[in-house]
Amino acid sequence: MAETARAAAEASRRNALTHLERGEFAAALACYDAALASAREAADPAFVDWIYVCRAAAAAETGPASDELVELKRILLRTRDEQTAFRAAYSTAWVYEQKKDRAKAMFYARLAQRHAAAIGDVRLVSSCENQLGDILAADSRFEEAAEAYRGALGRTEAEAPLFSIARAQWTDNLGYCLLSLDRVPEGLALVHDALDTLEREDARGFTVYPLMDLCFGYLKSNRFAEARWFGEEGLGRVAAASDLPAEKNLLYLLGETCHLAGDDDDARGYFDRLASLYPAFKNLRSYLEVFDFRNVINLRS
Repeated sequence: MAETARAAAEASRRNALTHLERGEFAAALACYDAALASAREAADPAFVDWIYVCRAAAAAETGPASDELVELKRILLRTRDEQTAFRAAYSTAWVYEQKKDRAKAMFYARLAQRHAAAIGDVRLVSSCENQLGDILAADSRFEEAAEAYRGALGRTEAEAPLFSIARAQWTDNLGYCLLSLDRVPEGLALVHDALDTLEREDARGFTVYPLMDLCFGYLKSNRFAEARWFGEEGLGRVAAASDLPAEKNLLYLLGETCHLAGDDDDARGYFDRLASLYPAFKNLRSYLEVFDFRNVINLRS
């Protein structure tokens, strides 16, 4: 019975990973929940910890994951398995990143990096470099973040077809950093390449950020028609991704695009929608119509 339960847990975990790699987070979490239920029937505490830390990656994508954060730290203290420790540290870093606690996110990201190096898996090491880049980019340290993203891409160059979705995300991240550093043509080329790959791989759940980044890049180039097309496409997909920060950024970018293009009615519509998400900020639309934040906004903060 224990072996049957273990096999069922692993099968559900593999199904979850397929969804997770495509950005289908709710479906991934449902599969991980089934995996965890089966793992508990196997009566192997170390195996339960392994499935739990795998599940935490999906939980962190779908909510605050406060309960998971407590258990991840407990697992880090008791596990002797490098893979379990890596995933526990990596997911803990991601939860803290979502909470905007960058000091703790960096601490656990470095810990995950050490475990990945001990395991010797190039994908895990590269994922850690990308995670470090995310934390640095959120802190507007774009040069350092770009180096981390280049490291992630460089390590997986030989295995590029195997890691196409992950590499597309890392390519988009690098492109965004270049856009923020005013290296707009280079950045746009990278983001377009990333979006093409994600569309080809049917990883629709990961396309919101490239679409947002293209809107941002074309807005910085005063190419308002292109900026609006990509921004509206991103806004159309953001509801499925349940990503409120991305929605806010897209509403701002679209409002600014329409405002600078002279489409005042549409600009007011987007700015009013954005203002509705900040009820305590009075006269936000008027403020946005006066100031241009294109060169100071950080879409990853």
